Amino acid sequence: MQDYTILVNKEHLLSSDYVPENLVITDNNENNFHNYKDASLKPMVSADIMPYLEAMQNAALYAGLRRIIVDSGYRPYEYQKVIFDKFVAEVGLEEAKKAVALPGSSEHQTGLAFDIAYMDNGVYIENTSDSDPEIKWLKENAHKFGFILRYPLGKEEITGYKYERWHYRFVGVEMATILYDAGITLDEYYERVEQENHSRGR
Repeated sequence: MQDYTILVNKEHLLSSDYVPENLVITDNNENNFHNYKDASLKPMVSADIMPYLEAMQNAALYAGLRRIIVDSGYRPYEYQKVIFDKFVAEVGLEEAKKAVALPGSSEHQTGLAFDIAYMDNGVYIENTSDSDPEIKWLKENAHKFGFILRYPLGKEEITGYKYERWHYRFVGVEMATILYDAGITLDEYYERVEQENHSRGR
């Protein structure tokens, strides 16, 4: 069984050959990173999280919001390398590190993370804003379905990445609720666990 709470960041890497076993295409919309490598690539996530994603999508629709869709899902190690190298060429290494994960450090490789977009009357909308009612709704409700805003505003020094209102990660309802109620990131949670274990002499 896949570990939904796995910590993936700049210090905790996935192997270059790690591929989730049960990936599924979320819909037929284009992956927003298709232009980096493969025009036929569709957004995918782990099949395990699809029921939670669909429940969240339906709840948002019921609340009168636009359909929230996956704009960019699973990315293989080599695909992430293509994206990262392109950003380096465009903005330089240091700025690229703040905006794009190094190969092996991207949550997208787990199949548990995705960037969101909207579908509005058949129109695919990938640009988001903090003023969007969907963004506000997700911040307050995503945890009920097991998802967390992975790179929140004000936590840049902790996560190592710029604020990304569009990036959500599945960790399970229990963990997502713990993090939401405590107002902490997944990185902070594991840091606290490590500190507690250290104080107990483990």
